[in-house]
Amino acid sequence: MRVSALLLLTGLSVAASVPAHGGAVEVDFNPKAEFARYRTWAWIPDREKGQRGVLMDPIMRGRVEEALSIRLREVGLVAAAEGQTPDLLVAYRGDTGQGKSGSSNLGGLSSLDNPVYSSVQFTEQTATLMVDLVDASTKTLAWRLYIDQTFRGPNDPPDKLKQVLVKGFAKYPPSPSAIAKKARALEKAK
Repeated sequence: MRVSALLLLTGLSVAASVPAHGGAVEVDFNPKAEFARYRTWAWIPDREKGQRGVLMDPIMRGRVEEALSIRLREVGLVAAAEGQTPDLLVAYRGDTGQGKSGSSNLGGLSSLDNPVYSSVQFTEQTATLMVDLVDASTKTLAWRLYIDQTFRGPNDPPDKLKQVLVKGFAKYPPSPSAIAKKARALEKAK
C-alpha cells in the first residue's frame, strides 16, 4: 500500500511537470540512488491492480511486460530468481487520451468486380506510459521513464513501443554528469 501511494504521488507530480504533447520520451531519477548496486529486478506486487485503458487487458499488459523485460535485460539488469530479493521493483502505468478518427488505404482491391481500394478506419490516440524503477530496500523511486506518444493506427511501425522504450532506456543508468547536474538543480531549488 505504501509503495502504491508513493507511485501515485510521484506519478502525479511528474505527469504535471511533463508537457502533454505527442512524442515525448522523458526520464527522471533520484540522484542519490545507487545505480551501481542495482543488478536484479522484479515486478512490483499486484501490478495489474489499478491499470487503466488498454492496460486493463492482460494480453496488452503481457506485451508491455515482455518489451520492458527485454529493455531491462539490455541495460544489464537480471530478473530476480524466485525467492530472491530484487534490487529494483518495476512498476508501470498507462492510459490513452482522446484521439481523432482516420483511415488508411491498404492498397489492395476489395473485389475484382468493384475495384475500390480497401481502407481501414481507426482512431488516433495519445498513449502515456510511465515505468518506475523503485529501490526495493528503501522503497524510493530510483528512475522513471515517461512516454507520451501518438499512435496513428496501421500507419505506425509495428515496433513503435520498442523504439520509444529503447530511446528511454538509453538514459539508464544516468551518466555521472547527469547525476551531478540533477543534484545541483535539486539543491538550487531548495
